[in-house]
Amino acid sequence: MRRVALVGALLVLGGGHLAAQSMRTLTTHRPLVPGAPPTRAQLDFGAGRVVVRAGDGTDLYRMSLRYDTERYAPLQQYDARTGLLQLGVTSIGRAGIRVTSRRQLDQVARFEFAPDVPLSLAASLGASEASLDLGGLTLTDLEVRSGAVRGTVDFSRPTQGQCTRATFAVGASELDVLRLGNAGCALVRVEGGVGRAVLDFHGTWRGDMRVEAGLAMGQLTLRVPTSLGVRIVAERFLTAFSLDGLVREGDIWTTPGFAEAAQKLTVEVKTTLGGLELIRQ
Repeated sequence: MRRVALVGALLVLGGGHLAAQSMRTLTTHRPLVPGAPPTRAQLDFGAGRVVVRAGDGTDLYRMSLRYDTERYAPLQQYDARTGLLQLGVTSIGRAGIRVTSRRQLDQVARFEFAPDVPLSLAASLGASEASLDLGGLTLTDLEVRSGAVRGTVDFSRPTQGQCTRATFAVGASELDVLRLGNAGCALVRVEGGVGRAVLDFHGTWRGDMRVEAGLAMGQLTLRVPTSLGVRIVAERFLTAFSLDGLVREGDIWTTPGFAEAAQKLTVEVKTTLGGLELIRQ
């Protein structure tokens, strides 16, 4: 059973009474039942502010939206047999995800997921300001795609289960991924265009990790604990990089004592970066 609450948002947003009438609020959730299959969730939210986090365990998922009814309609589809889930908003007509009004940036989406149900999460965030705290979730794999966005992905506490892969695709955006050590992902991919990405690898490590980085003309900063063994393999460098304290052999840089380190991080740089910085702390 699902309960849905749809309430008109009685706010005046720049455009006066007409703008207020076009903004709506939707809250929906699905109670968690025994034997629920692993969730394969697709989140779509083109513009506004996005929050993702673990729920309290009573619901399989919960979604709260504040959206512009002139351009978007709420999206909620769930297949109880396969666990396939789609949440967010979909554009009306030819509206697309272009940001053409202040109301789109005033949109808000909040998503919560059951922490004990295996979750494969793919988020397409467009021109959104994103705050994802995935700590505590049973995360099997992750994909975050963003355009002109400022986003933070935080693993504030260790995830459950084993994450095979996390992919972050950034456009003209800024992305901070914090405490990746808590994620337990074997592979992390960062790809995109003119953007800036910070990957922080502090946290509770459960195994070695590999990073594949390809930000053409972008800036990548790696923050790693001093106890971690780091190996960087660069296929091409045409711009500045700061790898102080590492030993270089050809196109490979390693921290002293890499072979004996209890946990190892291998970074493969596959395309040109505007800058690469390694910070050990």
